[in-house]
Amino acid sequence: MVSEAETEHEELQVFPAASDEETQSEALTRTAREQMARRDWDAALKTYHQILTLHQRDENLVGIAKVKNDMASVYLAQQEWQTALDLLESSRKIFAEAGDSEQQAVALNNIAAAQYELGATDQSLENYEAALAMRREMEDTLGEAKTLRNIGVLFAKQGNAMKAKLYLNKAITVARDARAPQLVKTIRKSLSQISQRRR
Repeated sequence: MVSEAETEHEELQVFPAASDEETQSEALTRTAREQMARRDWDAALKTYHQILTLHQRDENLVGIAKVKNDMASVYLAQQEWQTALDLLESSRKIFAEAGDSEQQAVALNNIAAAQYELGATDQSLENYEAALAMRREMEDTLGEAKTLRNIGVLFAKQGNAMKAKLYLNKAITVARDARAPQLVKTIRKSLSQISQRRR
């Protein structure tokens, strides 16, 4: 999940070398993702701030929105829900204005996750459903499966096992159609947790 927030201008670090096929921004993004994989949140945020500065300099609104979405992921991982939500709302608006449905659906999914954690369950479900509709319209089966899983998990957290199972089973079907065996495995794990809770 991703969150985005306004940042102060910090002194820029040395940028990693970019290959001929890779821009400075792409090289930094690769670095930030490696830092996130190591759970080095502070370093990842500093790197994302550098990328944000590059996109702001170039007046690249979609690039700014993508970085904010990535920054939101850092905040979501640290359970800083409101900061993540603020960044995601900002990026979603830019994606909507740019007509980038794919990125808007990603942002809506992440907004929904943050809203749920903040106790806004109805808003969360609305945003998941909006993301689901967008993904179906784009025929993004992988994204559809992920969103169905998220809705199923939301219902499971609310204690509605029947609806949770309905969405999770549909998610498995769609994930199979998307040829995503790892996602099928993840969804099955979510289903098994529901069964364990009822025992």
